[in-house]
Amino acid sequence: MTDRARLARHAIRALLLAAASFRPAEAHGFGQRYDLPVPLHLWIAGAAAAVGLSFVAVRLFVRRPPGARGYRRVNLLRWRAGRVLAHHRGRRLAQTVSIGLFLLIVAAGLIGDQTPTRNLAPIWVWVIWWVGFAYVSALVGNVWAVMNPWAAAFEGAEALARRLSRHGLSLDRRYPRWLGMWPGIVLFIAFAWAELVYGGRAIPGQLALMIIVFSIITWTGMALFGRGVWLRHGDPFAAAFGLFARFSPTEIRVTNPAACLPCPARCRPDSDGCLDCGDCFDRAAPAEREWNLRPYGAGLQRTDDVSDSMVVFVLLLLSTVAFDGFAATPAWASLESALYTALAPFGDARLTAIGTLGLVGFAAAFGVVYGLFAAGMARAAGGELSTGAVARIFVLSLIPIAIAYHLAHYFTYVLIQGQLAIRLASDPFGFGWNLLGTARYRPDVGIVGARFAWYTAVIGIVLGHILAVYVAHVVALRRFSDRRRAVRSQLPMLVLMVGYTMVSLWIIAQPIVETSPKD
Repeated sequence: MTDRARLARHAIRALLLAAASFRPAEAHGFGQRYDLPVPLHLWIAGAAAAVGLSFVAVRLFVRRPPGARGYRRVNLLRWRAGRVLAHHRGRRLAQTVSIGLFLLIVAAGLIGDQTPTRNLAPIWVWVIWWVGFAYVSALVGNVWAVMNPWAAAFEGAEALARRLSRHGLSLDRRYPRWLGMWPGIVLFIAFAWAELVYGGRAIPGQLALMIIVFSIITWTGMALFGRGVWLRHGDPFAAAFGLFARFSPTEIRVTNPAACLPCPARCRPDSDGCLDCGDCFDRAAPAEREWNLRPYGAGLQRTDDVSDSMVVFVLLLLSTVAFDGFAATPAWASLESALYTALAPFGDARLTAIGTLGLVGFAAAFGVVYGLFAAGMARAAGGELSTGAVARIFVLSLIPIAIAYHLAHYFTYVLIQGQLAIRLASDPFGFGWNLLGTARYRPDVGIVGARFAWYTAVIGIVLGHILAVYVAHVVALRRFSDRRRAVRSQLPMLVLMVGYTMVSLWIIAQPIVETSPKD
């Protein structure tokens, strides 16, 4: 390595360690650019062609809707190892660890060093938890349903209250059906704004304050309507990780629908029981429980519980991460510069106002575009289903795209900035401790480069859209009366998938690849 290369590497490392924003958009700041072997437009065209050809393959080989069971599944509770892993003692241990980490993060934020890179709170919240649990949820299962510290703390407090006074903490007010997931949507918008726009997002004290406010709101909702009801409708993180987990290869199931009827969370069991409802699973008899392995994406084929508000939530998941990526492009920099001059009356709040407008604008654009394509799908299928019904039954097919974009946009971010957690595990408060002997560890930014980031992005985005095409096709075969209507309904969806593939790849490319003017 030349002296110049060493100097550049040390400069990049210093910049990363000094960065205080912890924004995912900065994940691609490698200090280098990848020179593509062929022009960018050919990569984009090739990715679009791959998605288009996948539609042809799915149409040829997926001939009929799956049977009543929907997909193959293997019950892990048949074996002792599965029963040990699912035992309530293991769950209690995981919840205890989760509550302990929750208290540690809040304490670190309140009393620790307020330099973001010397405090565990920012790196834990924005990297390990938010990005990391999204990957775990999608690739393993809904681990967050077990480790949610807010739910675990409320459950423990309620059990204690019942022992002392024979009454729980919940008032069990009836949750208005019309309210749907709108409380969770409002809280998710606030979270997305804090992550992508708010300038104090990485200041440990500010972060701890946001956690405390969210905790008060969450526990109040649980006290009013019950823990399970609030988790299903008002907790944005339970909703987000739960949606990602529908793609995962694991599920919990109660096979007796009658056992699910008194569920306060209204889990809507079908003839095959209820799916991924922890409350029903805990109450059910052992013979009625299943902890299943299933094919990836199988959980997205069940659409009977999708509401209008869930459609909005899924589109928000997509639009927020897309905006985060677009914010790293030269196009956004030019627009931001123009708006900064035009919004001079806002003074020091101009950047916040511009970021807020961008976030809202992306969300609105995604809603309008999806609504237009849903109308086109309904019309292409001969009007058998309304536009609203089409929007509801196909929105879950967008989840693989959201997962793919998370992988493409954040994976290198986790690998680079996530290394800070190794050092901070020994000194979470920034007090100069060395509890685990790792306090002197320094992140190695050379672990990944722009080439790795580019190929990861291409593979992730293409595979995500191909899986989305497959899921949408299976759902269409199930919901439309004949195969011809099902296939026609997917033509507008294919246009949407191909278009989003091209836009996604272009956005991801901007901070990574070296392009020439003709690209």
